[in-house]
Amino acid sequence: MPINANLTDKELIELISVGEESAFSILYRRHWTELFGTACRVLRSEDRAEDVLQEIFLALWTKRSEISITGSVLAYLHTSVRYKSMNLIERDIFERDYIQVLLSTIEQNGDCNAQQLLQLKELEQAIATVVEQMPDKMKVVYKLSRDKYLTHQEIADQLGISKETVKKHIQHALQLLKNAIGISVLLFLLK
Repeated sequence: MPINANLTDKELIELISVGEESAFSILYRRHWTELFGTACRVLRSEDRAEDVLQEIFLALWTKRSEISITGSVLAYLHTSVRYKSMNLIERDIFERDYIQVLLSTIEQNGDCNAQQLLQLKELEQAIATVVEQMPDKMKVVYKLSRDKYLTHQEIADQLGISKETVKKHIQHALQLLKNAIGISVLLFLLK
């Protein structure tokens, strides 16, 4: 049944909660551009902003019968975008840039002893070892992402694979790294 596009966000949410796809589509189109702008400002990446919005709207649809929004729907969506974006940044700091963060902190504070420097070098070597043991395609994708700072789309275009394949390679590579060296990082930080 056609839904009136002039319905309020609250009315659309009520319809979404009972599975009305056209209400979901209206809400999505109504707020996507503004939410995308928010995610881009936080993440400074259009690819990652798109990913965040997809996750948020997917969660809204899959949990539609459980979601209860008491205030503004737009405020709820903005909060979701900011929260999801900040979580992504925090995860990146741990998974992607933590060695650089550690090195920078050590250089700024100057309070790293020879033992800690040795442990840091061992950690860098452990990361390099894990990366070298990755399957060839995953290794190439990971290095293009982390060393060359290419976006998922740029990697996909360069390698002639889909953006989704790139994302899966990156996710799997990060999981391998996390599993292999997560304890090493924790031990380094505790010393």
